[in-house]
Amino acid sequence: MSRIESQLSGLLPDLTAAEVPSGPASSGPQSASRPPSAVPANSVEVFRGSGVPASTSAWASQVAPRGPEGNGFDFGVSGAFPPRPTGSLKEQVKQGALLLEQTQAAAVSVALDVGSSMDAYARKHLGHLEPSPPIAGSPTSLTDYTSTIPGVSAKEAYASFVSHPEMLFGAAGISLRPAASSLTDGARLFLEEQGPPPVWAPITVKLDAEQRTVHITTLDGHPLRGTNRFIFDDDGTGGTRIRQYSAFQGSSPATSVGLALMDPIERQHDIWRSVHGQLHEMLKAR
Repeated sequence: MSRIESQLSGLLPDLTAAEVPSGPASSGPQSASRPPSAVPANSVEVFRGSGVPASTSAWASQVAPRGPEGNGFDFGVSGAFPPRPTGSLKEQVKQGALLLEQTQAAAVSVALDVGSSMDAYARKHLGHLEPSPPIAGSPTSLTDYTSTIPGVSAKEAYASFVSHPEMLFGAAGISLRPAASSLTDGARLFLEEQGPPPVWAPITVKLDAEQRTVHITTLDGHPLRGTNRFIFDDDGTGGTRIRQYSAFQGSSPATSVGLALMDPIERQHDIWRSVHGQLHEMLKAR
């Protein structure tokens, strides 16, 4: 394990100010592998993609194997872990109620596979949801993901990411509702998890083709309040370096329940590992 300076400090100044809550003082030695009080606010612990065994969570057993890691996939974490429910009691109740409603819809979609009917319902429901990014100034969990695609320009890598969302998320066992053959600016989608429990996680997408950047923000009723920012950069040797900055908080008491019953954070890492890996596999032979 090593540490790198986090790029998030420049992107999310209000969010990265939060530090990991410190526990009671202890006279005993701290863990050599992860001393919480010693981690600077602007650094992240880096976990190498290879050589790290996958955790056996209820969700992980339901999805496709992780994507190949010949892309140098890496990630580091900082901020407040585990994520805790954030916002006023009224806001958390609202988010919890929407999460329950969307979980019921996900259960119907997974069990009955009614296709176009569920897509129509999803479109209507998504139209009523508001963005739910992290609340500035509140404890926030941060993750930096990186990967590379040698021999492929950043322009091509960005275009492929935008053009094949179902294939990329499908590598992680996730379906899109409504179905989307490509990402469009302003699109609203549910990321459908098979579970158990089945989940509809609503997001909205903002595209910046000139800067080769994809912004994803959660919508009301998502298990997490969060943002993901993907940046596709030329690496100077004809290849692409992908940087993904993730910031999230719990949206309702269901976050704490999920942490107690399963490992949603490891599941999140598996999702992005698979998405990065699938994009690499699609493009590496070109």
